[in-house]
Amino acid sequence: MLPHVVAVHNVTKSYASGAAQHEVLRGVSLSIGKGEIAAIVGASGAGKSTLLHIMGALDHPSAGSVEIGGRDLLTMPDAERAAFRNANVGFVFQFHHLLPEFSAAENIALPALIAGKSRSEAEARARALLELVHVAHRGDARPSELSGGEQQRVAVARALANEPQVVLADEPSGNLDEENADALHALLWSLAKERGQTFVIVTHDEGLAKRADALYRLHDGALARER
Repeated sequence: MLPHVVAVHNVTKSYASGAAQHEVLRGVSLSIGKGEIAAIVGASGAGKSTLLHIMGALDHPSAGSVEIGGRDLLTMPDAERAAFRNANVGFVFQFHHLLPEFSAAENIALPALIAGKSRSEAEARARALLELVHVAHRGDARPSELSGGEQQRVAVARALANEPQVVLADEPSGNLDEENADALHALLWSLAKERGQTFVIVTHDEGLAKRADALYRLHDGALARER
């Protein structure tokens, strides 16, 4: 059994809606091992992105706990949690969120610079990651000069900048055509299998989800493992 990189225990999330409470997540638990790809599927509005944000410490649950590498994110002081998240969690979103004023290489280098790495070290890491995701020739291009597929490859490289324990991906291919989506999926699988990188992917793509090592479905705030 692979060691658990991510462990979510009995997480709930509620929002006030007038005088009532709207329960988005109800006692959600899951665990994901090193090098695994876990897919989470469910209808729009089911709470998939909320769960992903809680797993990445971008949002707080109403109750429950989230561990990454055995560390409880929710008991950390804010500054410690932010530093831990930057070092141990990578994010890839449907829309790449690359900073338009920076080149591809500069966007990738930013998380390492935030973590206190030297500029030369961060830039060297960025160039190596550009090579890894097969866009080394586009390192000096601004995001607006990149195709959609290239933008998402750069976003994946940025997520890997600090060698995180887990990458959380929210509909990473949802804005791509079929050819670029297939290429991105192949890249994620190669990173998981060849480098032991753990991924949690929220997706509407049932074909993609079926390829994952573990498949979870979120419905009515409850999470069930289907495989």
